[in-house]
Amino acid sequence: MDNTELNFIETSATETWDTILEELENGVAEPLYPGDERRIFGEALAQVIVAVYNAVNDACRQKMLQYARDDVLDAIGETRDVERLDPTSATTTLRFSVETANASSLVIPAGVRASNDHEHYFATDATAVLPIGSLYVDVTATATDGGSDYNGIGPGEICRIIDVSQVPLIDAVANLTETSGGGDIEDDDSYRERIREAENQFSTAGPAKAYKYWALSANSLVSDVVVVSEKETLKETLTVYGGHAFRGGDTLLPATLKVYKADDTLATEGTDYEASYENDLLTITLSGTLASASTVRIEIGRDMRGRVKIVPICAGGELPSEEVLADVLEVCSSDDIKPLTDLVTVEAPSVENYDITLTYYTTATNESAVVSAVEGSGGAIDNYVYWQDSALDQDINPSELIKRILNAGATRVEIAAPVYTELDETTVAKFSGVKSVTHIAR
Repeated sequence: MDNTELNFIETSATETWDTILEELENGVAEPLYPGDERRIFGEALAQVIVAVYNAVNDACRQKMLQYARDDVLDAIGETRDVERLDPTSATTTLRFSVETANASSLVIPAGVRASNDHEHYFATDATAVLPIGSLYVDVTATATDGGSDYNGIGPGEICRIIDVSQVPLIDAVANLTETSGGGDIEDDDSYRERIREAENQFSTAGPAKAYKYWALSANSLVSDVVVVSEKETLKETLTVYGGHAFRGGDTLLPATLKVYKADDTLATEGTDYEASYENDLLTITLSGTLASASTVRIEIGRDMRGRVKIVPICAGGELPSEEVLADVLEVCSSDDIKPLTDLVTVEAPSVENYDITLTYYTTATNESAVVSAVEGSGGAIDNYVYWQDSALDQDINPSELIKRILNAGATRVEIAAPVYTELDETTVAKFSGVKSVTHIAR
């Protein structure tokens, strides 16, 4: 898409003022110099007109999906049957306990609230009973409101019973697990992208874009999705006919071919064999150490048609929880979404860890500012980690880190790690936490 801004009317303050000044001078038939009351009036009028023009232009631009936001974007989504995803609520497990076992059972009603700060509340999902003689009972609880700010509350921090009157004999409460699963309401950028993809929801042929649309719609935590046909590796021993071996199949992946010698070491293409794949037939022409072989062992991958693997990732590169994976599977395997012949699986991305080891240079004059811009919170290194870790099908690229550090004011960068690493489309890079950063001021 062209990055040129789309304007329905002229909003330049300079051009508007030039037009007003010209009209005023034509009207009074004389030049209006600075300090002239009529010119001052025109200058004030220009500011009002520019503000109105900008408001009108913004209103017109919001008719376009590219510029729409907030309620206007919601209205555009409604015309395409795409609703903004609501926030999701974090969950945890609460343990209600007593110091001394009671002679009778204690009932903890569903909806009893507990909190860590009297601002974030978690309510029990179901009625729980503390049996006679027991000191505690565990029950799952869900945040009373959605949002990511309910995540990350550590074990034991939720220790205040809010609805004391409903459980007067309970002495204490504590969360056993860190709270997780909370997601914010879908932001405009993510919602806009789903609206663009909306046309794919109507396909019944099972294209990757359709599965991606539905996977993104399954849970507000999902920020990116890769959809691939599952693959398998064939290991076979082929009979050789006149120096050639053959393997048929229209789903073979010739780039994955491995040919083995009699001693099970890998044969060398160009020396021991040549391979071609035409008209769904793999032909292996043997030579060198394999020239006299009567059989040859090979490995080759092939697509498994009808078997679809969906790999989601969450905002900021967070790996999806089991709950998120279950949501995506439930939506994408629905009979009214997937073709009858497809078998859908959902998996978390595989992870490739990387370290950061580097030295960067700066001038003595700018040392303090550059160090802050590179190593400080939200600086070049933090931004690189967020960029590198937050998307699937993105190779580990140290050049991006160098660029960000140079843009932060460094004069030179020497990087030992990470090194450039190609990742397949279902693998995400993750910073290992191992970091060695040195700066030199000259």
